[in-house]
Amino acid sequence: MKRLLILKASCDISPCEINHIGSIANLFNMQHDLVEIGTADEFITKLSGKDGYDYIYLCAHANLHGFGDMSGSHFIEWDDFAGILCHTQTFNPESVLLLACCRGGMKSVAQRLFLSCDRISYVCGPRWTLTQDDLSAGFHIFLYNIEKRREQPNIAADRASRGTGYDFFCYDRVEIDDAKIS
Repeated sequence: MKRLLILKASCDISPCEINHIGSIANLFNMQHDLVEIGTADEFITKLSGKDGYDYIYLCAHANLHGFGDMSGSHFIEWDDFAGILCHTQTFNPESVLLLACCRGGMKSVAQRLFLSCDRISYVCGPRWTLTQDDLSAGFHIFLYNIEKRREQPNIAADRASRGTGYDFFCYDRVEIDDAKIS
């Protein structure tokens, strides 16, 4: 059975978004867990002992440098986030990091995550600012295409884009590494 970890990193994330993502996991026969995080230290503590996830869904406010609470009181840089995920060994090989936050689909964000943790395989998210409805609908479409249709992540992201009218991108570590060689 596949597993999904929902990370709630802002106090204003709607319970409806969390419930929707949990319902999607149930629909696709995945076990899911919710972890609420604030500081990086709290994040490390709460993730310790939680391993074996195929998907990690991060709910937060974000920019090109990191993510956190809307108030700005808690902020974790992307490099630190990747380091924590690597250190705690939270995810399985070939797992997908779903960044349900504004700017989560930027190539520079994916590159920072890949450079900071060689165990991250895929980073997916929206390029622009979206609402919780857009985010959860997009990731619903994405997961449906990955889990039920067995599509490639880039095809699933394209379908999420077409389904919501917003651009979702999915970056593959192998493609990023291949581009460096070319």
